[in-house]
Order: sequence, then C-alpha cells, then structure tokens
Amino acid sequence: MMETRITRCLLAAFLIALAPVSSALEIDRYPELEDLIRTMVSEDGYPEEELRNVIASSKINRKTLELMDRQWEALPWHKYRELFINQSRINRGVRFWNKHEALLKRAEATYGVPASVIAAIIGVETHYGTRMGSSNVLDSLVTLTAAYPRRSKFFKNELRVFLKLTRSESIDPGSVQGSFAGAIGIPQFMPSSYEAYSVDFNDNGVRDLVNEVDDAIGSVANYLKTHGWKPGQDIYSKVAGELPENASALTGKKAIPTHAISDLIKAGITFNSHRASEKAALVGQEQANGDIRYIVVYNNLYVITRYNNSINYAMAVTELSEELERKR
Repeated sequence: MMETRITRCLLAAFLIALAPVSSALEIDRYPELEDLIRTMVSEDGYPEEELRNVIASSKINRKTLELMDRQWEALPWHKYRELFINQSRINRGVRFWNKHEALLKRAEATYGVPASVIAAIIGVETHYGTRMGSSNVLDSLVTLTAAYPRRSKFFKNELRVFLKLTRSESIDPGSVQGSFAGAIGIPQFMPSSYEAYSVDFNDNGVRDLVNEVDDAIGSVANYLKTHGWKPGQDIYSKVAGELPENASALTGKKAIPTHAISDLIKAGITFNSHRASEKAALVGQEQANGDIRYIVVYNNLYVITRYNNSINYAMAVTELSEELERKR
C-alpha cells in the first residue's frame, strides 16, 4: 500500500501511550465515542488503552459546533459569490496558475479536468494553499462525533480514518491542524478523501497534501475524475430570457441531474445545450437586486458538489475558473 503522510514536519514518533491528565475528556459521557472505541478495537486492532488515551487527550470545542451551524454556503448566492469572486483571489489565482502551469497541464492531460477548475477549487478552499486552517483536527473530529448528533455518523467515520492514518504514519494526532470540520491540507480533504483519492503526483513515494502542491493538484483532479467528471462537457448554461411559467415546476434546490435535456427544451427553456450532459437540473440563484437568475446545471457541476454539497460552492468554483481563464 502506498505510503501516506499528512505533514512532513511531524517527524516526532507517535506517542503510543499518552499519559492521562487531570483535564482528560470523560469518554464515558459520550456514547458515540465509546462505540467508536469498540469498533476500532475489534475491527481495526487498535489497542484499547492507547486509543482511549488519544481520545481523552482531546477536548470538546464549542466554537466548532457554533461554526457548523452558520456556514457560508447558507448565504444567498450574491453574498456568497462576493467572498470568492473578487480581484484579490483572481489575481492570486493567475499567479498560482502561471507558477504551476506545467503541473496543471499535466494533471489536466492525466485526469481530463481543466486546469482552471483545479486551480479554482484550491483557490476557494485555501486561497491557493495559503490558509489551510488553524483548528486542531483531533479536537474537531472528536467534537463533531460526540456532540453534533445531526452528522455524528459521518464524523465518527472520519475520526476513525484519521486515527488509523496518523497511527500508521507515526504522527501525533493532536498536532495536525486543519479546518474546524476536520479537513486537511492545500485541497482541504477530509480524512476519508485523503485516504481514498490523494495521489503521489510527483512520484516521491508519499502522498502529502500539506506540503506538496504537486500532490494537491493531482489529488483534486483525481477526486473529480473518480466522481464522474466528463471531459468536453460544459458545467452549466445560463437560461436566456424569462423562465416560462410552465417550467417553474422543474426548478429545484439540488444539483442532481434529473431532467432530460429534451424535456427542458420542450418546456420552453432557452439555453445552450451544445455540450450538455444527457440530464440536467434547473436551479435559481438570488441576485443582489432580488431577481432570480436561472441556470441549467450539468453533470460536471454535480461532480463539483461531491467536493462540497452546495450549489453555491460549485458555482463559486465554476465562476472563479472562468475568471482565471479570462484573466490569463
């Protein structure tokens, strides 16, 4: 199995038995953590005492819980757009693309994902690798497993993968930093994505998304390809003119392509379908003046939402990629 490494800087040997301290987390207060321990001991062969000591060394972070319930993706489109489609991010993106042009071109040739989209995802996620998060990943994942019932199952699996990964690589799990939700590195991969989709794009024997931009670029492209990116297809099309009244029932709030292109055309919707996927979704986006802009979103936009389950996010990536192409 290919070696993985979250950060080259963490060279200290993993502390196999962290000494319990007076402020240790009271694991028995949290059924989800107890369940995780039972599973990892029985199925992963993780020594129970060692595992309990690692988890007990973390803390419940109330700030993490607050941030989970007020994420930017819930903003109206016109406000969300302003966060990412601005001159600073565009200019930095052009510099990033120019600096890594050969690498981005190779990733596009290898995986079929446009260089502009790869750069835009990294631009939206971490401002091109300059802002990778300052939260303690162990604390974040323990907090969201133990005290965020709505998505506890998801984060419990991420914590499990994270603990297995750091142990196998002799990394102190308490030293890894990332987002408040536990995402890691230049492309902000969750631990399960790090394990499943990261690639050693510079062939040095490791997959390092924290320190190696080569691996980050290749991994973003691999992620999108694996989730169904189709080279040569558009991401979306704008609806021209007014939306016919009889077409309003076709609109939705998700990017899942469910309508045949022919059905949208029959409903009187005018859009460029030259490079469309076989099916699409019709969604509206609130503009600053209160109007709704309608767009037809194709398979490739749905693929971007596999990275972040938000149409706002996917459209920010898409429009930033368009701006980067124009600026260059």
